[in-house]
Amino acid sequence: MEWHRFLLGEASPWMLLEICGRAALLYWMLMYGMRLLGRRVVSQYTLFELSIVVTLAGAVGIPLQAQERGLLPPLIILLVLISIQRVVVALSSRNPRFAVAVAGAPELVVNEGTLELAALKHAGLSREKLYGLLRGMRIQHLGQVGRAWLEPSGQLTLVRAECPRPGLCILPEIDEELRRAARIESACCCASCGHVEPRPATKPCPDCGADRWQPAARELDE
Repeated sequence: MEWHRFLLGEASPWMLLEICGRAALLYWMLMYGMRLLGRRVVSQYTLFELSIVVTLAGAVGIPLQAQERGLLPPLIILLVLISIQRVVVALSSRNPRFAVAVAGAPELVVNEGTLELAALKHAGLSREKLYGLLRGMRIQHLGQVGRAWLEPSGQLTLVRAECPRPGLCILPEIDEELRRAARIESACCCASCGHVEPRPATKPCPDCGADRWQPAARELDE
């Protein structure tokens, strides 16, 4: 086997040193650029901020290893992206409508213990993903939720119900023991949206039209 061709291709061994130098310089450029973009970029991304980061990654990827590509083009791209981001931030701070147009608006996905199915569909958020986010906030059933908004960054903001009531169980289905312990027989929930009926129901859900019902759940002691 030709190890030189296998490891380096047609490049010379000195190209490895050049790649190290390029990587160090591009790393510094990215770190400095991210600082100029602001601390918000290093937390949860909005779609606009994610687009900037992906563009930066694409700009530095080729010059990192291609010796025929110079480092000036990615530097120019970096400066242009920083300028665009600064202009967008300035305009967003002055015009709330522009901010919503660029970053999006929060979506109300749970309202008084009931799922807003249209909002979930618009946000591209599955029930399972939402339930996982709520379980991470120590929520066991939807009756504990007053309001829940999906933020433009993808984070979930939760307002707990002042007076929790029985609701749709969101505990994992694989944990049948806990689900059975939380179950109550005095009320049932629509398995699609979480609408609660005070007694076992046989007609379609008045909120979403689904006809799948399951026993409501209470909060278990932790």
